[in-house]
Formats: sequence, structure tokens, C-alpha cells
Amino acid sequence: MDDDALRTALEKDDAAWAREHLATDVVAWLTTVAADGRPQSSVISFLHDGSTIVFYSQPDTPKLRNIARLPQVSFHLQSDPYGDHLLIVEGRAEIDPSIPPSDANEAYRAKYREPLAHWAMDEATTATEFSVPVRIHSIRVRVA
Repeated sequence: MDDDALRTALEKDDAAWAREHLATDVVAWLTTVAADGRPQSSVISFLHDGSTIVFYSQPDTPKLRNIARLPQVSFHLQSDPYGDHLLIVEGRAEIDPSIPPSDANEAYRAKYREPLAHWAMDEATTATEFSVPVRIHSIRVRVA
């Protein structure tokens, strides 16, 4: 799958805010589509790996069932207070077993060491409970 949409959008001069927040924000919003057509939004922890967005899910969740049925998703960061800066990624999500577990993913471990401590969660338990790795491939990206 071609992941140039996100990479290209982030290379623009006006994408500095998006690049910074992809690297530092702890949570983002993921929207999937339920079986009855309703949008379902969830807060997720995530990692931008350069061209895609990676997150880990607990098994057998509504978001995974939604993705299995209809993989089109929307991912977005919390904007600034006035909406002057934003990042919205519309794409296709897939379970990707090639992604290492979160406690073996060095970039994920580095980003989430402090948040996991804040949430009183350890890396091994988190990797066991959130054991399904998902990758979002970008199709359309809006950045400001």
C-alpha cells in the first residue's frame, strides 16, 4: 500500500505543528464505522513510524470488529484551542502481525515509558493486554 500521502503532507513547511505533535502527543482519536453505519471514536495511544500510524488494541474490541468489516478509518490529533493547527489522516487500517509487541518496540517503549508510569501500567502487562498491533495507511491527509 502506498503511504506517501502522510509522508508528503508532513514534508511541507506548514506541517511543523503536525510533525511535533505526532512525535510528542500521547493520545489521538481514531474513528471507525460500526455495523449500523454509526461512527465510533476511540482514544488511542499511537506511534508515527515515518510513513504510517501504529497502535495496539485489546483483542475483540468494537474498533477491531469495525476495522475487520470496513477498514476505512480516520485518525486525528487534538488541535490547538482555536483549530489553527490540525492533523487528520483518513486511511485504511489493518492488523499487522509484523509489528513487534509494544514491549519489544523500542520507539513505542521510549514514547510511552512516562505515560505508562502515569497510568500505573507496566510494559509487559500492557503488551499482553493490548496485544493486537494495527497499522493505519494514509489515503488522504489534511494538515494545517
